[in-house]
Amino acid sequence: EVDFTAVNEMRGALAQFGLKATFLPFVIKAVCLALKQPAFRYLNASVDDAAGEIVVKHRYHIGVAAATGASLLVPVVKDADRLSMRQLIDEVKRLGEGARDGNLAAEDLSGSTFTMTSLGKLGGMFATPIINYPEAAILGLHKVEKRPVVVDDQVVIRERMYMSCSFDHRLIDGHVGAAFVQAVRGYLE
Repeated sequence: EVDFTAVNEMRGALAQFGLKATFLPFVIKAVCLALKQPAFRYLNASVDDAAGEIVVKHRYHIGVAAATGASLLVPVVKDADRLSMRQLIDEVKRLGEGARDGNLAAEDLSGSTFTMTSLGKLGGMFATPIINYPEAAILGLHKVEKRPVVVDDQVVIRERMYMSCSFDHRLIDGHVGAAFVQAVRGYLE
């Protein structure tokens, strides 16, 4: 469970400069920061079954699953770790609009090294996202909602979101997977 208070404050600050952002660019940035940690390198990897080897990726192409009227697409934010927040906001918007309008090029839908899927509009608390083969992991994002929580022994209302992950256990054990989710959470909070 992630407290989105800081993210929403940042979104509000950016809006004052004409930048309207969803929470996805912030999650992408947090995911990239976590994936760059040596302990989590296998989350940005795949298994080459034919060669019998692990292929660790050194670029961060983040797929963002998008439901359209016709199907589920996974547009890819290429080199997401190298993009500024403004560039991430613009690219997420471009890819989202392209997915809805059916105007994405083939290169916009290929090459992901790690995928996120958002069930935000559907709500829910937990899910088991399905790994986008041949990747090693996927992060499931749920609806950001106001919830009562205890902060400094006081019950307050905070914007919170649940996250869930699935991992290829040939590469990632449960402890590493849980630590990755906590790292993403830490960057977002």
